[in-house]
Amino acid sequence: MAIVNLRPYFVKLVNTRTKRPIDDDTGVFQVYTAGAATRATIYNAAGTQLTQEVVGSSFISRTMTDGTLEFYTDRSVSSVDVTIFTAGGRSYFLKSLSASQHRADVDPEQTEFTLVAAFNDRASCTTVRPLGFRLRRGMVVKDVFIKVTAAFAGAAAASNRYSVGRSGAATGFLNNITLSSVGFKQAQPDLSLTGVVIPSRYGAGLAEFHASSTGNVDFYVRKSYIAATATASNNLVVKRQTAATLTHSFTNTGVSGAGKGYIYFSYTLLPTELAS
Repeated sequence: MAIVNLRPYFVKLVNTRTKRPIDDDTGVFQVYTAGAATRATIYNAAGTQLTQEVVGSSFISRTMTDGTLEFYTDRSVSSVDVTIFTAGGRSYFLKSLSASQHRADVDPEQTEFTLVAAFNDRASCTTVRPLGFRLRRGMVVKDVFIKVTAAFAGAAAASNRYSVGRSGAATGFLNNITLSSVGFKQAQPDLSLTGVVIPSRYGAGLAEFHASSTGNVDFYVRKSYIAATATASNNLVVKRQTAATLTHSFTNTGVSGAGKGYIYFSYTLLPTELAS
């Protein structure tokens, strides 16, 4: 594909305090179709397509160079949405980014962020799938919720329950959230005399569930998850709880019963713990 047929996007991160460009070689980004929870088709300067998803397996982020995001789209694409996640754990969602916008401001004093990760489910199995982002040291995850933009469908209700977590703890943030209808989805644990109902509850990283010692209603206590180190076990992941019967073509389109949406990770940065 000739480069003349592609539209270039070139975005530089700039420190709002020093007014100087940021040198970041480990920060990552993902490019989405504008207004949709699907990864856009992007290319490098040579016209080679850059992988952002392995269907049924994982989602993949692209790495920035010297604090610069560079990618290309087809000429027919006038804008895209982009999630940026810097080496220091700062996250930005650039909505309807056009090719003429070449700068993204990074505020070094800001501590409250929301990381946005889209997921477009085309896996019938219960494979744990990385979202393409890893928690940075010093991040304190306070809450996680989901917006379903296309309802998930399967042979049984349980196949539309999803969990969100991290490597080794796939249900660590959200455990069995039902995504069979569009709209915002939050953990809503049901506590009763017979125990905690598993579907639609927080995971162990965001809540502690306790059985009553007196036979009364069980209870839970909310907490935050602190990323004390930058380890592989902090890769953010998603999984289907029960295998679904879906019709697959294993291409970017053509999967019957697949749903899509956004996962929002609300977090605070601890200034003394940041990697950079």
